[in-house]
Parts: sequence; structure tokens; C-alpha cells
Amino acid sequence: MSPDLAMSLFGILATLGGLLWRLSSRLTRMDAKLDRLETENRQLRSDVLALQTLLSMLVDKRTRTP
Repeated sequence: MSPDLAMSLFGILATLGGLLWRLSSRLTRMDAKLDRLETENRQLRSDVLALQTLLSMLVDKRTRTP
């Protein structure tokens, strides 16, 4: 194997490795953001349900059974 061919292969492998590293990093950050959004979504749903119950109690003078 000639040195030029070896350096070319090494360059290609290094480039692919770098791309895979960046992709993995980006996917990890996206996964963390998704987890945070799911937590916020659950909290918001809980808050909306509490507000809906409160409004029902104030407006309709009734309570909602869970």
C-alpha cells in the first residue's frame, strides 16, 4: 500500500469519524431537549386540568370527579 493511498484512507476515515461524532452529539442534545419538553408537557397538562376544575367549580358550581 502506497503512503499516498494510506493517507487518503486515513483522511476519509477521520472525516467519517468526525461526522459520526458530531451526529451522535447532536442526537444526544436533541434527546435531552425532548425529555425536558415531555416533562414540561406533563406539567402543563396538570396545570390545565387544575384550572379546568377550578373554573368548573367557580362557574358551574360543580366539581369534576377524576
